[in-house]
Amino acid sequence: MKLKSILPVAALTAVLVVMLIFSREFEIFMYDIFDTKTQTGSRTPLLVLFTQHLNMVVISGIIAVALGLALGIFISSGYGREYRDAFEEIISLGQAFPSAALLALVVPVVGYGSEGALIALVIYALMPIVYNTYAGLTGVDPDCIEAARGMGMEDRRIFTKIRLPLAANVILAGIRTSLVINISAATLAAAVGAGGLGVLVVNGVKAFDPVLILEGAIPVSLMAVIADLVMKEIEKKLSYN
Repeated sequence: MKLKSILPVAALTAVLVVMLIFSREFEIFMYDIFDTKTQTGSRTPLLVLFTQHLNMVVISGIIAVALGLALGIFISSGYGREYRDAFEEIISLGQAFPSAALLALVVPVVGYGSEGALIALVIYALMPIVYNTYAGLTGVDPDCIEAARGMGMEDRRIFTKIRLPLAANVILAGIRTSLVINISAATLAAAVGAGGLGVLVVNGVKAFDPVLILEGAIPVSLMAVIADLVMKEIEKKLSYN
């Protein structure tokens, strides 16, 4: 990474770290700014809620990337051609489906807790990855593939040496979008008892306490921006120019 790219990430990370370490001081400072009737404060340390939130995002993100890439590659291959239309309809429906509604549908089946939240997050995070993987691989210029075949390359080598590198920028853009969506969607996990920074937002809304809401919303926003900037740089490094 160039220094110009590192500085914003480093600055935002520093702000997030300071906020996590000095969460009580930040809370007192915010209560001095906002004249609220109730000053409930957070009973659970901010670092604990942040760790819970990060764990949900990382675990669901890894599973979503693995499944999303596998599904995207499958439906873009000859083997998945007959399922392509069905998958396109499911992907379109999934992208339009509200994350809160998806969580509400999963909970009655799995129950309250982190398991239901993780399943909902994985399903929701899948959509951009599957769609972009499919779009990237099918969008490769057929002339490039024919030229590779003319040079005697096998299908496996065409995939790894031609199609995948040319589709990398589109695939990485899907992973980047999925990660940012997942960070924000994980706040809803608090509604089903999975913890995370959403606990502060939910409690803040219940108590009409803007400080609690901001205490949960600011770290989530910082995480999303940092993840977006980091993924943007990775995208630049790994994409074919």
